[in-house]
Amino acid sequence: MEPPAEREGERLPTRRLHIHGMGSIGLFVAHALKQMPNAPPITLMMHRGDAYESFKRLGRQVRLRDKASGIVDEQDGYDIDIKTTPPAGLSTTSGAYWKYVPATEPQKPHRPLHPLEANERLPSGETYIHCLILTVKAQIAVAALLDVKHRLNASSTICLMQNGLGQIDDINTHVFPDPATRPTYLVGVLSHGCYSAGAFLVVHAAMGVTSLGIYRDTDKHPLPRPELAARPPSTLSPHEQATYFPTDEQLYNASLSARFLLRSLTRSTILCSAAYPYLDLLMLQLEKLSSNAVLNPLTALYDVPNGAMLGNHGLNIVQNMLVSETSLVFRSLPELQGVPNLRHRFSAQRLKELFALMAKNTALNSSSMREDLRYQRASTEIDYINGYIVRRGQELGIPCACHFMLMHMLKARLELDRQRDKDFVPFDTGKRLVGEVDLAKLAAGDSTTSASAGASTSSTSTDPPVVVEDHGGEKTSEKAVTQ
Repeated sequence: MEPPAEREGERLPTRRLHIHGMGSIGLFVAHALKQMPNAPPITLMMHRGDAYESFKRLGRQVRLRDKASGIVDEQDGYDIDIKTTPPAGLSTTSGAYWKYVPATEPQKPHRPLHPLEANERLPSGETYIHCLILTVKAQIAVAALLDVKHRLNASSTICLMQNGLGQIDDINTHVFPDPATRPTYLVGVLSHGCYSAGAFLVVHAAMGVTSLGIYRDTDKHPLPRPELAARPPSTLSPHEQATYFPTDEQLYNASLSARFLLRSLTRSTILCSAAYPYLDLLMLQLEKLSSNAVLNPLTALYDVPNGAMLGNHGLNIVQNMLVSETSLVFRSLPELQGVPNLRHRFSAQRLKELFALMAKNTALNSSSMREDLRYQRASTEIDYINGYIVRRGQELGIPCACHFMLMHMLKARLELDRQRDKDFVPFDTGKRLVGEVDLAKLAAGDSTTSASAGASTSSTSTDPPVVVEDHGGEKTSEKAVTQ
């Protein structure tokens, strides 16, 4: 579909775009937007002061390296918001305060490159957010928006560029429960291959596209009742048509900021953006989700790159079970009923083919969920990937035992990794494992360590002992358990 055209007489409060999330996607989008002719002012939102200090040392630049050519392109002129504590005597509803640091001209007197509009400054001294591009992980989207809720209103638009589905439901529940004051949502689905390679440096590894569309708020536009959906369109009143069967034009008409943000994103040649009707975009999201629900958790659990998912008989059986559950849920979603060719598009066979194609095209890559486990981040996106399938299955009365089990296996793995690194046995014995250095000495037959352990080690034993240390200092040897 064509992005909504600019209308005569419409006046924006500001052209400024805020980007929240300084990972690879956020930096890629920030760089792509800054490359455009007559680019809008762009404000990068940073949670930590040390991140801003690093940004200053690098010349306040976002750098993009093309993997094929090795060419690095640098863009500057970004304004910055730094999360800090509110000034004395000032309180915000979120408890967070965002200090605005403008980009300035290099010559004295160093005037701001993008002076604020008169209505951009809030009474707190912070800047109003008209258009927000949110690229943080899905599992922290609620926390991120709670920090900036006081800077958004019903005239704002938030574009979510994240893996997974279902986070908007959580955002509406915990951040914007009132539909009357709720911002408009856009959704962006990126297929570009990019990853971070240093501070404010992102590598563009593979060209892709960015699919964009407006989100249908079901509090304002609920799904029609079965008897209403079965009626011919000509028998519906204008109010019923606008409420239950809104067109994309009607959805965009309600939000000036959504129209502007969509036009801005589709102007970028690097992003290769295209606008889709909301139902078409939902189906693109579901297709990507079905592949991620297999690829991400399995590569994370087995700690392997994406290509290892292919050609393994045991894993192939697991993958078939997962896509079968996914297919049944997606083909039963009420919002998709009446879509032509639905059963084929979301058949188990086609979903398996899409997964195999993704695994092949990204064979040397490491999934984001695997990286979350390797770096022991506090949580993963699995609640918005496999968890979304489980929740929608529950709504429809379809049990998704495989996805449910896989989701909790991954959570258990994350918890076990944390316990292991704390060096504690995962049950209450009052004892802890001696570190790997001690085990290496024991395996090498170090006499000092063996003596301190108070046990003899057989030179013919092939299994190195696991030494358990009591809080009182007494140590005993046990055989290692091989899993």
